[in-house]
Amino acid sequence: MSKQPMQEIYFDNSATTPVLPEVAETAVRLMCEDFGNPSALYRRGVAAEKLLQQARVTLARSINARPEEIIFTSGGTESNNTVLRGVMQAAKRRGKHLIISAVEHPSVLQTAEALRDEGFELDMLPVDDKCRVSPAALQELLRPDTVLVSVMLVNNEVGTIQPVAELARVIRAAGSQALLHVDAVQAYGKLPVDVRAMGIDLLSVSGHKLHAPKGTGFMYAAKGVRWLPLLTGGGQESNRRSGTENTPGICALGQAAELAHRHMAERQSRVTAVRQHLLAGLAGLPDWQINGPEDGLPNVLNISFGGIKSEVLLHMLETEGLCVSSGSACAAKKDKLSHVLTAMGCPRSRIEGAIRFSFSCLNTEDEADAAAGIVCRAVSELRELLR
Repeated sequence: MSKQPMQEIYFDNSATTPVLPEVAETAVRLMCEDFGNPSALYRRGVAAEKLLQQARVTLARSINARPEEIIFTSGGTESNNTVLRGVMQAAKRRGKHLIISAVEHPSVLQTAEALRDEGFELDMLPVDDKCRVSPAALQELLRPDTVLVSVMLVNNEVGTIQPVAELARVIRAAGSQALLHVDAVQAYGKLPVDVRAMGIDLLSVSGHKLHAPKGTGFMYAAKGVRWLPLLTGGGQESNRRSGTENTPGICALGQAAELAHRHMAERQSRVTAVRQHLLAGLAGLPDWQINGPEDGLPNVLNISFGGIKSEVLLHMLETEGLCVSSGSACAAKKDKLSHVLTAMGCPRSRIEGAIRFSFSCLNTEDEADAAAGIVCRAVSELRELLR
């Protein structure tokens, strides 16, 4: 008798999300049928350019920006690199001071460290035990030669929502010329983002975090912001990002973004219910604690299980069909402690036992109940073996 295939429970949506069927259909149609190069001057190219501009308008509207302030990129990493490298290089005669938080994504953290090695000056904003930065700490770090402040809106490991609007007010109140960059990769499509109301000068977004294809994304740059482009060549994106635009991916991203914003309240309500079911299912398991604030983004839940190494637990959960992670997917293959939990002041034993569960609108309460049972059995079994 053949064994029934194991039903996978995917709780690693902060790493990536499945593309929605209707979004995938749009991408396939544009790859196979409406495949024109938007730079071409004949009818097929003009049609592609029109589709591109429609997506630009949709994305601009979603963050209260102007269409001309949207630049298409390959995703969060390129957007973050473009902002940090491009802005700092363009303003180096005025100043060389950069401020980031200590819990940024590696694409910001490592880029900032590389800039420091190239002669720029770097300061890091500390966080408290809930991973939150302090506007007062930013006020202390600001200098007359500060060019850029970069702080993510939602932390990808523990879900903390940073007080971005307050940080913007601190910069303005100080009379500083510093620009505020926000990595919104984990927040966009899950939280309302209004760049004007929040005082954001530059923003990064990645499509594959909201059910669009990988390799898609955009950056927002307020009118008048200067930076040096990373990519030069054909002059696409008004000479701001050369390279033939990924029209299928961009249009799919536009559709995914529209769906995300139209159904945001409903989706977040569903995600919250999934989170609550998982936590309720773990209630009887001793010695575990949540890393992060209660008022964080419900999509991200980071839990440390006492006496357990996360790598061992991850493999046990995978054999039972539960996909989770030990932190950022971009750092998962590196043998080092989470810089986020370290900055939060967590002890080493707590960091080593941390697991990140992350949810999307496609997850269900039944999956959460089943996942809780799998985790309880695995943790109990591991603890028994280690006695």
